[in-house]
Amino acid sequence: MAEIVSQPVVKGFYIMRLLTAILFLLLSNTVFATPDTFILLRHAEKKEGPNPSLTEAGQARAERLVTLLKDYDIKHIFSSNYNRTLETAKPLSDKLGITVTHYNPRQLSALAAQLSTLKGNIVIVGHSNTTPEMVKLLSGQDVGVSESEFHKVFVVKEKSVTELSSN
Repeated sequence: MAEIVSQPVVKGFYIMRLLTAILFLLLSNTVFATPDTFILLRHAEKKEGPNPSLTEAGQARAERLVTLLKDYDIKHIFSSNYNRTLETAKPLSDKLGITVTHYNPRQLSALAAQLSTLKGNIVIVGHSNTTPEMVKLLSGQDVGVSESEFHKVFVVKEKSVTELSSN
């Protein structure tokens, strides 16, 4: 008779262990979540002067980014706090209803650490010097953006870099 009573207790014990293991895995996935894809780009064409806005060509390029990135299921948008980067991010932000988070372009390591805590696909709008540096921090790979290039878009997924064009 004792044997019959102990079988349900043993089964209950194993079921509880299984449920605990499943719960642990689910929570671990949340705690150790990492972004799926980083999309990095330089701001679009800009006017001259201190903290310039975008030119008409730059505004058109910013609008094209919405179409280029439409299938990426963007969850976060980051931009330095300059007119040209914010204006580049604005059409995408407006279309997706995502608030743009400002970052300090002089503290890219801190940004990389912050990004690693997020879940989902992330767009980072930067500059000709910061975008290659962020790609390197996120992937370990070197890329280049010259002062005259505004079309390059870098997609970093699992440390692999793919280059797209916003032309």
